[in-house]
Amino acid sequence: MSRTLPATRLLPKVIPGRESTPFAIPCVVAISAAILCTVSGCGADRLVLDPQATAQLLEANQTTIARSQKPENEPAKPSGKHGCILDLVSYEVTAPTGSEVAARIRATVNNEPILDEEVREAIYPYLAATQSLPEPERSTRRKEAFEKELQQLIEREVALQDMFAKLKDRGNVLDKLKEAATKEFDKKLRELRRRSNVKSDEEFKAMLRAQGLTLAGVQRQVERNFMAMEYMRNRILPAIDRITQQQILEYYNLHPEEFRVQDSVTWQDIFIDAGKFPDRGTARQFAEQLAARARAGDDFLKLVTQYDNGDSSYRKGEGFGHRRSEIKPAQAEAPLFQMRDGEIGPVIELTNGYHVIKLVKREYAGLKPFDEKTQLAVRNKLQQDTWDREYKRIMNDLKRHASIEVSTSTR
Repeated sequence: MSRTLPATRLLPKVIPGRESTPFAIPCVVAISAAILCTVSGCGADRLVLDPQATAQLLEANQTTIARSQKPENEPAKPSGKHGCILDLVSYEVTAPTGSEVAARIRATVNNEPILDEEVREAIYPYLAATQSLPEPERSTRRKEAFEKELQQLIEREVALQDMFAKLKDRGNVLDKLKEAATKEFDKKLRELRRRSNVKSDEEFKAMLRAQGLTLAGVQRQVERNFMAMEYMRNRILPAIDRITQQQILEYYNLHPEEFRVQDSVTWQDIFIDAGKFPDRGTARQFAEQLAARARAGDDFLKLVTQYDNGDSSYRKGEGFGHRRSEIKPAQAEAPLFQMRDGEIGPVIELTNGYHVIKLVKREYAGLKPFDEKTQLAVRNKLQQDTWDREYKRIMNDLKRHASIEVSTSTR
């Protein structure tokens, strides 16, 4: 069940790993964005547990066990003289009055608190990105981001509590999952340090502190996100695996509008500016030489990089337009729709120069064939639909049986 807290409550101490510092240095916003993906939106690669562990996990999901009220025993420790509080009106960080150490509870899931600080850490990139927006748009955007992230943290907590309750007697599965979560954090940390180009541990920690993050807090979030996602994936996996080839074929037959394609071309272009040559004859001769080199096997993209005087080099050599009446220059349209994939066309003459063209791929009007590529696309679509449906069903059931309290106080 879900209900609203009458007012925001204060904890006398903060939970380890959730300490934060005021915002600073928006230029390193990618740090928190890169590693604090949420349980419902994270796109991490799926963990493949060993067959026995996976079987135990799936078997456990079929067993009804009382939900744990506290998935983890986390000793509290002070965060300093003053705690940080997030003002839900301005979404700025301020220090509470008085000398008590305080952490503001925004929600509880079966008495397990979710703090304002956690939500703020996760939405820091959005706060920085909206800093220059005028009011009231800035506050509206930040409020939306806060509420969305809070719901995702609630869903993560619900999933984790269910996971710990169902797997409490299967320590080997939990140990494997926790070990995999730690490895996931280590991998993300290595990638982040490489991209950040920091030279020392202290410099890296300083970059985190500038965003109100700590290494311990980041590790906690990454590992809990990973475990919650893996738990949900393993619960949903059986439904995804039940998708059959017959279902894929039926979807293809029942949704022809999704597989209808228009006549189009993907092509490459080199423009030779006649004004850069002594005369037009010399310019044309050079264009013909480039076409001959391309027909002989020279890399067309390298020729584009070296010799193009137009704008296709800014599109990695791609010609402008794909469908009829969109092609520019228009003089290239007719030959392009008569060429074969990979063919180098005739040199196209214009008043200001010459175009050397190559047809990369032709798409013919009609339905996409029911080939391996189309079948894979349909399977991915059905898998995503199944994931969305099952995730919503499972999460609604978990939340219905949980005690969830959310504070709407802005003070």
